[in-house]
Amino acid sequence: MIKNKIFQYFFIEFFKIFLLISLSFSLLIWFTQAARLLELITEYGNSISIYIKYMIYSYPKILQNTFLINFVVSMFFFFAKLEDSSELKIYWLSGISKKQIYISCVSISLVLFILYVFLSIFLSPWSSYQGRVELGNSKFSLINSLIKEKNFNSPLKGLTIYVESNDKRGNLENVFIYEKTRTIIAKRGRVLSDEQKSYLELIGGTTQENINDKISVVNFDKTIFDFSKYQLRNVGYPKFKERSINWLIAKLKDKTTEIERKKEIREEINSRILKPFLLMLLMTIVSFNLFSNNEKINLKKLRFFIFFICIFLIIINEIAIGISGKNFYFTLIYILSLLTLFIFSNIALIKTLNNESK
Repeated sequence: MIKNKIFQYFFIEFFKIFLLISLSFSLLIWFTQAARLLELITEYGNSISIYIKYMIYSYPKILQNTFLINFVVSMFFFFAKLEDSSELKIYWLSGISKKQIYISCVSISLVLFILYVFLSIFLSPWSSYQGRVELGNSKFSLINSLIKEKNFNSPLKGLTIYVESNDKRGNLENVFIYEKTRTIIAKRGRVLSDEQKSYLELIGGTTQENINDKISVVNFDKTIFDFSKYQLRNVGYPKFKERSINWLIAKLKDKTTEIERKKEIREEINSRILKPFLLMLLMTIVSFNLFSNNEKINLKKLRFFIFFICIFLIIINEIAIGISGKNFYFTLIYILSLLTLFIFSNIALIKTLNNESK
């Protein structure tokens, strides 16, 4: 009964800290990325609603990428809270062993492991793909793409536009348009659009076109430039990170898939399925904070060393994931290395806790 209450207390207290840390880190990165991707509106001509939807769909991926570091930082804050309030000492005096505390922490990590697996395998790829679909189905807004005055913009593939001034109502001054074989220069321009397409009415200008290595120059008083033949730059083929796990496995088994592609696919599969197991190893390493004999080891230095080891493992794991994608044997080596580290760290932790309790 007491053990259940302790676990419930640990679970609630830890997840309060974990949610706070996760939201703080992920939202900071999310807002930074949102500012960087404003070009989806200003340069690529997407509407504000499409931009907002895309950013919402990108959040699970950010949360996935920060999950491990959020977990490590949260565990350190959690242990620091228990230490500062002398809660751990109260548990020791009440007859609750450090092994029981460790088991409670392992139970918490198992819950987080399941959450991480769901996020990594299902939610994050799905949301990334939905964001790609939103961009793919968006309608091109020429006015938005030309907001950046006195700047060369490439909102569409194969097209570059320069505008001297824009009154934000679609009236332009000194327009320069470059295509693969044609250049158009106009004194003024006006944006025209209907429900399906965007046009640009050019007034007072010149068209220079390369036809069979000969330059043809045509002056015009007024002409219409149609954008419908161009494709949005943000529309592209879905990346492996946006594919479902079933699609990736099927593609990996496909004998017609190129070797280089198989490496990328295997790396993505390993990142989704195997990487979450690192969380269990990190849980064991962090649990060395339960060691409380300050006479044998300086506890402040120990905790700093533990934190450094955890960060080091997260970095090395990213490198190992990339290497594991080369072939099946590298994947196997990665699995065995992770398993070996987990077993030995558990043995060392239990031995340490047993020696301290004597």
